[in-house]
Amino acid sequence: MADSDSMPEKPMPVVIFLLAWLPLMCPASAQQVERCPKCDWRPSRTTITMTVRTMSELRQAVGQAKPGTTILLEDGTYRLDGTRLEISVPGLVLRGRRGPRARVHILGPGMHQSMEAIYINAPNVTVADLTISQVGFHGVHVRGGEGTSGVVIHHVRILDTGQQLIKGSTAPGDRPCRNGLVACSVLEYSDHAPSDYTNGVDVHNGEGWVVRDNVLRRIRGPRSQGWRAGPAILFWNGSRDTVVERNLLVDCYRGIALGLLQARGDAPGGLDHRGGIIRRNAVCNLNPWADEAIEVNASPDALVEHNTVLVEGRAPWSIGIRFPTASARVYNNLSNRTIVLRDGAKAELTANVVDARRDWFVDAGRGDLRLARGGLPAIDAGIPSSATGGMEGKGGKPPFSGKAADAGAYEFQGAR
Repeated sequence: MADSDSMPEKPMPVVIFLLAWLPLMCPASAQQVERCPKCDWRPSRTTITMTVRTMSELRQAVGQAKPGTTILLEDGTYRLDGTRLEISVPGLVLRGRRGPRARVHILGPGMHQSMEAIYINAPNVTVADLTISQVGFHGVHVRGGEGTSGVVIHHVRILDTGQQLIKGSTAPGDRPCRNGLVACSVLEYSDHAPSDYTNGVDVHNGEGWVVRDNVLRRIRGPRSQGWRAGPAILFWNGSRDTVVERNLLVDCYRGIALGLLQARGDAPGGLDHRGGIIRRNAVCNLNPWADEAIEVNASPDALVEHNTVLVEGRAPWSIGIRFPTASARVYNNLSNRTIVLRDGAKAELTANVVDARRDWFVDAGRGDLRLARGGLPAIDAGIPSSATGGMEGKGGKPPFSGKAADAGAYEFQGAR
């Protein structure tokens, strides 16, 4: 289930005998435009393609690129030399040329050095097929405001940053960060963050973002601070209509949160979040310090459905809806602990199974929360919902394998 990436080996030396301007430029027909086999996404076609081999060439290419340019990075390590890579060109696509993200590594000077790796303040920018690590602030920072929307982070590995691995922010009074996509990526710490001020994805004033098909591991602070950290996936400070689906979270201090605070005077309507969907995620943490797995805080009209939670830590519940402005439909979830309404929240709780045990799952110790066998209470326990598409799917066939959908993130495929 979890991706296993390793750092790229040091590239073999290359001797270039052609004296030509670098980065190399080629027509758009030479671009890689294959669809992702996991989520079917593919990068936008652009009018110009440039290929780079060094950090100096990369900076030169970004500085001279016109809107609608693809920059392809050859295999190797690109060391940040004290300043971030700033992308202000609309429609820029920045990708590893060959595809596997381990082949291209943007490497900073360390988690305690005050810098971030990539800063984006232009619309429709894509970062894909590469690894980012060892910076003191953020791996990728998306700055909202006039015209910033449609940023894509796809098939990227980000690890060991001093603060958030992916950050979305806006200045007071600016427009939201709109329609971002974080997909098919790995966000993790080798062990832990240098402080409790960390998240895997942390977006302020985001609108219409989708976070899907990612693996998040060890989003947690130092042992000396009880491993405390922010939610691994957090949308707040006036965010709305977030979709968080099909992600795997393992050994993260807190899991997924729509909203964080009870009220915000500077957010639209005073709400920390509006709407949103948390669907078909798996959250696993068997450590005694584990905190809440799924949170809806001060967010009205949320949908929490078909998630699997196995968290055996400090919180006596698995999913929490909190504050008087929070309301949610909570359907078809599978967990080992109860679902709670806190501080005046409202929710419709239907077809949730909350007494799961470790032996219900294929390999809970490694975060594999697929159902291990037939006959479990989660099987056929669900009701029609947005995740099942109702009782009929394509061609009139139900989108599940039994009499009804199973509770949780995964549909059991064996004998029932």
